[in-house]
Amino acid sequence: MRDPARNEKSRVLVAILHTVMDAEPVDAAVFEKYGVRLADLRTLRVLQDLGTVPISRFAEVVEISRSSATVVVDRLEGHGLVERVLDKIDRRMIRIRVTSRGVMALRDCRLLSSSVIGRHLEALSPDQQRQLADLLELIIHADSTPTPLDMDSGAGGTGA
Repeated sequence: MRDPARNEKSRVLVAILHTVMDAEPVDAAVFEKYGVRLADLRTLRVLQDLGTVPISRFAEVVEISRSSATVVVDRLEGHGLVERVLDKIDRRMIRIRVTSRGVMALRDCRLLSSSVIGRHLEALSPDQQRQLADLLELIIHADSTPTPLDMDSGAGGTGA
């Protein structure tokens, strides 16, 4: 006898894998426009949520070494997405923050809406888009403290 729950789990996993594959052109478009990958935008979003912080705090939140965090910040800074700023009180401390270009990259839903997956998302009704966003956010935040990750409410209401 077939286990219906297992079939649904398999269906969900296959759908997620297909969605990830369909997102590859979006990744390429982000790279072409901003010089970084979608994974870097996730990192950038974490930084945006944290605000202006020392690299050590960023490293702690994303659970990487400080030296690895420095490499990530160097790459993002090289593309003008983050900047280092001196702490106003302790001028020896350097903090990092997302630049206006970084915010623009996070909100650039045109890259999504011009893709195949973006067009499919826009074909969903607003209620379906809301349901999908709610379910995906539930998955994303299942093992973490919820944080606002809204990139933009434009682009046909798809969020992204």
